[in-house]
Amino acid sequence: MATTPRIYLAGFDVFYPDAHERALTMKAMCQALGLEGVFPADVEIDPTGLTDAEFATAIFTRDVQLIDDCDIVAANLNAFRGVEPDSGTCFEMGYGYARGKALYAYTAGPSTIVERVRAFAGEVRTNAQGIPVDDDGLHIENFGSPVNLMLSIPSTVTHGTFEDCLQVIARDFRTLQS
Repeated sequence: MATTPRIYLAGFDVFYPDAHERALTMKAMCQALGLEGVFPADVEIDPTGLTDAEFATAIFTRDVQLIDDCDIVAANLNAFRGVEPDSGTCFEMGYGYARGKALYAYTAGPSTIVERVRAFAGEVRTNAQGIPVDDDGLHIENFGSPVNLMLSIPSTVTHGTFEDCLQVIARDFRTLQS
């Protein structure tokens, strides 16, 4: 790992109208802890003359390269347009895992998927086998994590804010250095 760990800041923060300001704030928070934050939009792509497909491909290629160039992926796993995290962020975590990156994530709100479904969709029932199910009768994963096991098992999930997650990363990095 680099002397100053580079952290790819994954999440739906890129979709906010004030994404640039959010990026600056997040990167300043990283720097205050001796970390380097890398926001997807740090490398701008000029869409002039590109088709939608070419522009999308350029974004994908840029983001994958940025993950390759970082040591850590820190992912915003808060609910996005529903009960689950942003699908692009989930891909970025999976890609980071496949590339051997350290994975960290943060999420606020209900602390288990069952509680998240209940907060978003209302009633959660238990089927005849004692498994929690949603309104469609689909099983709700019940391993005590706020997100699917494919995200929670390979990562260190902080139940809290981005800043809380950075504190964990900084602590872990200091431990590795000593």
